[in-house]
Amino acid sequence: MKKLLILVAALFLITGFAMAQQADSSQHHSFTGRGFGGKRMAMNHRRAFNMASKLQLTDAQKQQMKTVNDDYHKQLTALQANDKLSLGDYKTQLAALRKSRKDQVSNILTDDQKKMVADRKQNMQINMQARSAGNLERMKLKLGLSDDQVAKIKTQREQLHSQVKELRENTSLLPEQKRDQMKTLFAQQKDELKSVLTPEQLSKLESMKKQHMHYRSHSDAK
Repeated sequence: MKKLLILVAALFLITGFAMAQQADSSQHHSFTGRGFGGKRMAMNHRRAFNMASKLQLTDAQKQQMKTVNDDYHKQLTALQANDKLSLGDYKTQLAALRKSRKDQVSNILTDDQKKMVADRKQNMQINMQARSAGNLERMKLKLGLSDDQVAKIKTQREQLHSQVKELRENTSLLPEQKRDQMKTLFAQQKDELKSVLTPEQLSKLESMKKQHMHYRSHSDAK
């Protein structure tokens, strides 16, 4: 039973359920300066696992999802082993294979279950925006940001969110290429933030990051 739930959780990650979590990760990165670490990925898997449990899938649905997943991996293995394909054809077939699995998983769910997933995505988006606003307000108070600085940082974050969304929806890129471009976007955002803050504010922000990392390391050790 546990293995089946883990499988379902993994399927939801593939089908886009975890996308909103990665958007949240981008907002977290903008404050702490941390990238996509294993702890963040583990948290995404844990949340997806919890969502899969709440859907109360029937045994038949679990078996159907296992069948879909097994078939997907067989086709993926065959696709990766085909060295006669051009890079363009490989990308096209990989995108089609992923879409097929996403559609099949969606067809397995009932309308009520689909609504639960959609509502969860919407709530996570709302919560992400609220956390981002709260994060920016804390930065304003602790760093002594001016209204002009706050407006610039807000614009930078909105642009980053738009770029990340566009990158995720780009089916012409391989996962490795998306990860590399994602890292580039975050590095650019970090440089843009430096252009907005004064040297004193940057120094204070670095101290805040170190304190945050120290707190996280002690919390994780408990």
